[in-house]
Amino acid sequence: MTKKTDGEHAANMWTDIPFAETPQRTLRLDLRVPRHAGKLPLVLYIPMSGMRSCEKAAAPWWLTDKGFAMASIECRVSSEVTAPMPVYDCKEAIRWLRAHADEYGYRSDAMGVWGHSAGGLLAALLGTSGGISELEGNGKNLNVSSRIQAVCDECGAPHDLAYFAQPAVKAKFAPVAENLRLYLGGPVEEKRQLARLVSPRTHLSPDNPPMLLIHGDADTIVPVEETIAFYEALRSIGVDATLRILPGIGHGWDSALTSGDVAAFFERTLMIPPKK
Repeated sequence: MTKKTDGEHAANMWTDIPFAETPQRTLRLDLRVPRHAGKLPLVLYIPMSGMRSCEKAAAPWWLTDKGFAMASIECRVSSEVTAPMPVYDCKEAIRWLRAHADEYGYRSDAMGVWGHSAGGLLAALLGTSGGISELEGNGKNLNVSSRIQAVCDECGAPHDLAYFAQPAVKAKFAPVAENLRLYLGGPVEEKRQLARLVSPRTHLSPDNPPMLLIHGDADTIVPVEETIAFYEALRSIGVDATLRILPGIGHGWDSALTSGDVAAFFERTLMIPPKK
């Protein structure tokens, strides 16, 4: 573990903090906490891509300039494990971060998650599955809550993995279907019970945290219509959900296009006075 101070951004920075021991490897996280008179909310970034790679250095650290602490984590990927192991890793990271909040100087009661594509799918699942024992794993800090208070999900479809059991969908989005096959250890139609467990839509509840969903309407990688359906399902049960569709935008975009939306969302949902 390495600590240094970023003078330009007035933040304390730690790299390669171990947060979980797994049979495959030690999982580590990077953490940046702006120096501030009081404790700040924390946003965890999940840098998962296709469930095949997870590079914590790729986090959009600019959010620390907006007054948030940030962490970026490693998760096991589909060449190492199948579902729900990566979910366990994310939840163990949340529990570790909450358990060490006082040590590193951020709030434990105001924690959000953020991800793009597969990272967005995992972020959405963290949002809907708070308290679901089957997804906690058997790591450390099991007496600490893994519930989070806000979710930013950028093109994290499919939120219902059964959507990819449809032949026409599998054919149109073949690379994602293959990613899901590796993630589940078999095609969705043969792994329906597991697919249901790790689908954010399975665990919808009125007490799910606020969610910001962002998706380009020209995305040819994952289907925008599935994100729209997830948004409508959230709204139908009274969840505080916001949807931004980006006209003419595909699966990726310049962060400047949506940075205002992301910062404003986390400010609204996490920048609240701590409970006394």
